Amino acid sequence: MKLFVFCFFVIANISNNGKASLESFAPSSDTNFLTDTTHKSDKSCHRPCKFNVKPRRCYYNFEVEPSIHDDGPALTINGFSPGPALHACVHDIIIVQVKNKIPDQDLAIHWHGLEQRGTPYMDGVPMITQCPINYGSTFKYAFKVSSPGTFFYHAYSVTHQSDGVYGSLIVDQPQPLEPHSSLYDYDRSQEHTLIIGARFPELLSASLNVINDIPPSSLVINGDVKGTKIFVMQSYGYRLRLINAIGLECPILVSINDHLMTVVASDGKPVQPVTTAAVKLYPGERMDVVVRADQTSGGYWLMAKGESACDNLKARSMFIYSGFNYTSMLEEVPSNELNYDSSSVITGQKLLSNKDVNIANKIKSFYLGIDKNAIKVKDEDLDYRYTSDAVPKKPTYPSVLSLTDSVVQINGKNFLFPNAPLLLKPRDVFNHIVCDVGAEEKHYDVQCLQTLKTTNEEVELILVNEGFNSNDSYTFHMHGYGMHVVASWQSPAGLPLSRKEFEKLDRDGLIVRNLQNPPIKDTIAVPNKGFTIVRINPDYGGTWLLECRSCSLTLPVAILISTPISLPKAVVDTLPSCGSYKPADVLLH
Repeated sequence: MKLFVFCFFVIANISNNGKASLESFAPSSDTNFLTDTTHKSDKSCHRPCKFNVKPRRCYYNFEVEPSIHDDGPALTINGFSPGPALHACVHDIIIVQVKNKIPDQDLAIHWHGLEQRGTPYMDGVPMITQCPINYGSTFKYAFKVSSPGTFFYHAYSVTHQSDGVYGSLIVDQPQPLEPHSSLYDYDRSQEHTLIIGARFPELLSASLNVINDIPPSSLVINGDVKGTKIFVMQSYGYRLRLINAIGLECPILVSINDHLMTVVASDGKPVQPVTTAAVKLYPGERMDVVVRADQTSGGYWLMAKGESACDNLKARSMFIYSGFNYTSMLEEVPSNELNYDSSSVITGQKLLSNKDVNIANKIKSFYLGIDKNAIKVKDEDLDYRYTSDAVPKKPTYPSVLSLTDSVVQINGKNFLFPNAPLLLKPRDVFNHIVCDVGAEEKHYDVQCLQTLKTTNEEVELILVNEGFNSNDSYTFHMHGYGMHVVASWQSPAGLPLSRKEFEKLDRDGLIVRNLQNPPIKDTIAVPNKGFTIVRINPDYGGTWLLECRSCSLTLPVAILISTPISLPKAVVDTLPSCGSYKPADVLLH
């Protein structure tokens, strides 16, 4: 009988693995990766995380399509915006099958903040890590969540994200491993995650007006303008997870009437606790805060106030003590004034890492000058073809430049998406479109594939928002790697900052770098007429974007950080092939 059972087990496993699939390939030596240890019939992965328990596979199906809501049209995931809240324990495997039902448009889903160690082909950047998901097609994402924290997912396209394709992703770990668990009594991530989005008067992805910005009409928290409720018991402390899921340049101020917040994590990484009355989150940024219900029993307003592109927009949630009848708050009109001192607002870059780090004092630096530039072109210079179809005989310009006065650039260039997925088919990418970061002047076109090649050595990136032609601040997101934010500064006199002036400040020792306990972040703000300096340790391979998603809907603003990696042929062959697909560059952003 034992022999029969053993043979049956072997045959079953051979049958199950007879057809090659992405789930068959482990990206690391972890033998538990993609091993189905789910015992519950509902495949739920939202549960208390425990020690010495094998990871689970967490299955989700996404259907992304246009829908009509009470307040107008939206792009939804399974009929909802935000989409499903994903919960997992560290080392679980998340498997999401995405079907694109947006007519005549391509799609990709980015898992914001996840490192994708061993699975760089799951980062969700079209023509860099994958082929776009065409209308009517399906793509399966499968990756291990290797670190705990507050993350979220969104469509890679800013217009799709703005139209509603986003949702929360929370990765928990056993409670004893949480460094600040003594500060709170409850971490109810399913009820106390607040994901802040923006609504627009029309679908951006359906608008023909791709040049002039269409301002958002309202802010929403968990898809609602004013109805989200947070229930608490008096004298207890609660961990709230705040997510700014807005694709445009919309910093958000968050405060709770008569309550203080203690920040315990930023972008999924623990920080030294800081208590404040208000926090500011830039687009894509997350903060975990602890709030103690230490006031008179009742109902209080949590307020979210927008800045920049979301100026004068507000959303609110109810912070309700147990036993309080909150019906009176439904008709209450809260004060538009937020009760905090603006000088006390905490931002992620002001925080300190919870642990000291070992960062070298002198390493190789790369200057990234950011500014909005006017590009003068003649009608005969404009290129109405697919940018990567052929080697141009003279400098050519994307046709979108005929419709705009100026564009944001890095080192005088805009990013060009390659003609083939760079990570999967590097030999198919045209060499003439590539330019090295720091040597962009050698490339004669407005756009090029700006690439910084690394060899597993720590590098410093100096992002200077020069501010000669703009008064805007910009938010950048780093895919794949965490960034140590070692310095940030803004001119108190409001004067533009050139490369020559920055280098003089640095030579004179006037730029102080925090090399002991800088915060580790994947989303940073670069203030106008100022700079932000980060250190990156590219200790695992992949092709990763450092991008300003909110800088432009037309000409991308980014660089690519490429670290050597050899992908198994079986993985590359399993992933979808783009074939002869050559999207217009403007459609990818």
